[in-house]
Amino acid sequence: MKKLDENGALAIVFDNIRRKKRSDDLVTIAKSFEHLFKLYGSQKAVAEKVGLSPEMVRQFLAVLKLQKKVQKLFSKRQIDSVDTAKELLALKDSAKQIKAAKAISDSLSKDSKDTRDIKRLVRGSNVAVEEAKKAVLNAKPKGLHIFVMDFDDEMYRAIMRQAKILKIKPVELVREIVIDWLKHKARIKEKQGGC
Repeated sequence: MKKLDENGALAIVFDNIRRKKRSDDLVTIAKSFEHLFKLYGSQKAVAEKVGLSPEMVRQFLAVLKLQKKVQKLFSKRQIDSVDTAKELLALKDSAKQIKAAKAISDSLSKDSKDTRDIKRLVRGSNVAVEEAKKAVLNAKPKGLHIFVMDFDDEMYRAIMRQAKILKIKPVELVREIVIDWLKHKARIKEKQGGC
C-alpha cells in the first residue's frame, strides 16, 4: 500500500463506503481509517468527517487488531466482511483466531457454506463448530437467509441420491421440499378454517 495522505485516505474511505461492492480490501480501508484517526484525533471526528457512525468506524479499525495471518486473508479478500472480522476478534486465543479464519476462508473460497464442510474444516482446526458456524453465518451476504440443518448420514445420502436423480443441487432439493411442505401446511390450515 502506498503512503497515505489525508486526501488519499478520504478517497479510499469514500470510494468504499458509498458502494455496495467495495473496490478495496478491508485492511486497506482500515488503514485509511487509522490514518484519519491519527489526523483527527478521535473516532467520532472521523465518523463526522466521512458520514458514518463512530461504531462503524470502530468496526473498520478492528480489522487491524486481528492477527497478521488473519489480516492477510482479509487483504487478499479471501474473507471480506466487517462482521466476520468482529466475530474473529472475539476469539482471544490467537491460534484459534487463525484456525477459524482459515476454516472460514477455505469454506468461502469453495463457495460453500454447507454445515458438513464447515464441520470438516473446523475439526482439523480445533475451533468449536458453533463458533465457526456463527462466524460463517455472520459473513453471509445481506438478504440471504441461511438455516443450518443437521441430517443423519442416512438422510444426507437419500437427499444426495434424489438430487442426483433429479439432476439438481442438493440445496435446491431441500428448498423444494420445504416449499412443498409449507404449501401443504397452508392447504391443511385453509381446510380447517373452511369447515
